[in-house]
Amino acid sequence: MDFTLTPEPVFSVSDALSSSSEQPLDLDFTLPDYCSDVEKIFKCTVTPEIFSVNTVGGQITIEGASYVRVLYCSTDKKRLRCAEQNVPFSIVKNLSTDSDDFIVNVTATQDYVNCKAVSKRRLMIHGAFTVHIKVLEKKCDNLYLPPDTPELQTSMSKRKISELMSLHSEIVSISESIPTDGKSQISTVLRTDIKSNLVDVTAIGNRLLVKGEVTFSMLYAGDDKSDVPSQFTYVFPFVHNMECTNADTATTRETDLSLMSYDYKLKSDIIGDSPVVLLEAKYALTVACRKETEVTYISDAYSTTSETEPEYSPVTLDAEVLPKFSSLMCKSSVSLGDTPISRIIDIFCDSVSVKADVGSTLDLTGKANFCILCTDSNDELQYIERSVEISGKEPLSGEYSLCTSVTSMIKSLSFRLGEDNNLELRAEVYVMTKLKKLENIRFVSSLRNMGEIEDADNCALTLYYADSQESVWEIAKKYKTNKDMLVNENNLTEDVLEDKMLLLIPKA
Repeated sequence: MDFTLTPEPVFSVSDALSSSSEQPLDLDFTLPDYCSDVEKIFKCTVTPEIFSVNTVGGQITIEGASYVRVLYCSTDKKRLRCAEQNVPFSIVKNLSTDSDDFIVNVTATQDYVNCKAVSKRRLMIHGAFTVHIKVLEKKCDNLYLPPDTPELQTSMSKRKISELMSLHSEIVSISESIPTDGKSQISTVLRTDIKSNLVDVTAIGNRLLVKGEVTFSMLYAGDDKSDVPSQFTYVFPFVHNMECTNADTATTRETDLSLMSYDYKLKSDIIGDSPVVLLEAKYALTVACRKETEVTYISDAYSTTSETEPEYSPVTLDAEVLPKFSSLMCKSSVSLGDTPISRIIDIFCDSVSVKADVGSTLDLTGKANFCILCTDSNDELQYIERSVEISGKEPLSGEYSLCTSVTSMIKSLSFRLGEDNNLELRAEVYVMTKLKKLENIRFVSSLRNMGEIEDADNCALTLYYADSQESVWEIAKKYKTNKDMLVNENNLTEDVLEDKMLLLIPKA
């Protein structure tokens, strides 16, 4: 009869689905009547946004739209203008998971885009974007404890781990009326940008109070009297209260906030002449609650009265999870080419990518692409792109196994137009990484009883000449004796022998 082991469940995060779906974009774009004719195309972008994510009947359905924006110089008075159009998309993916406790993370990124003017009012746009889908589930693994059987000898091991307690996901909707005090009338919106970051996460019972900050900026053309675009930046806080099981008892809370979509409308101020921007933004907020704990498991086992056959199983658990926030200062002097530049209208970063190599240090490397709108010495509009290297290294307390996620954004940007047509750039890059230490465990998952031991002799005591560095456990296992009796008989104090010695092996 096999020995009955008692299962001890331990919970961790597992990827139930990790998929990327490339979506092609082919658009024959005719400018609306209110848009001026195209003289020269400066920049074309494709921004995919997610409207809804639903999981029904073993399928994930994603609804969204890609916003195509073309920044160009118009034929009338050579002004900066923008035309945009959205193209809806829908994605359905099969989801196979036995767990009822899972969360779905969906993000989208632009791959490439090409824009060609067929005429002054017709554009041919070809490109692609990728929708990334990741489903995280609460996975249960069983470690085992031995039965209370005198003849069964077990070697027990302990490991410290970061055990998952619960997973949570919510949609955070933010609405804000943004005043543009003292600003001129907005005739054409040229560019908008939205950034967000978490400021504080506080547990109150089984709820989380999440505080964050949103930065919204807009570049726009004013009335017809001015050819120079204007811009403003508005920063405002937000607070969200979400239900979160085990929030107060968790020792670690991994909290992620990712933008799904945003929209804005212009509205005239009732009191003054300045317009008001009505901003609507939708975010995905995910939380993983963990606790630091210690697990005990059987690393080896044998019986003193019967032949046994243990079955070993492997499992990898999170020993430590470290959400880390890094601030990198990126300074660079870039040449603006041979055309003398007299004025900078706007500088923005359209893409920033950072990779992380982790060990005893966190090594961050990447690139940021900066887009520069400016005028030359003849006051004609110019558009320039420059790529800048990003690098940084931070010490870590211990050796980490891997980095599971990296997200980055430009937190702040300043510049100065210097001599020799050079631009001095200074950017603060905010990098969020999630580091892990892993614990690889090999444990006994079952123990078969192969029958009684055939006693070749009936000696009450055996002499054994042990070498140095021999394991006391392995010696006891070899002679099928009780380990505690072996230790007491020989007055042993260590699990591994330091010197050669003669051991008395008692009969169990």
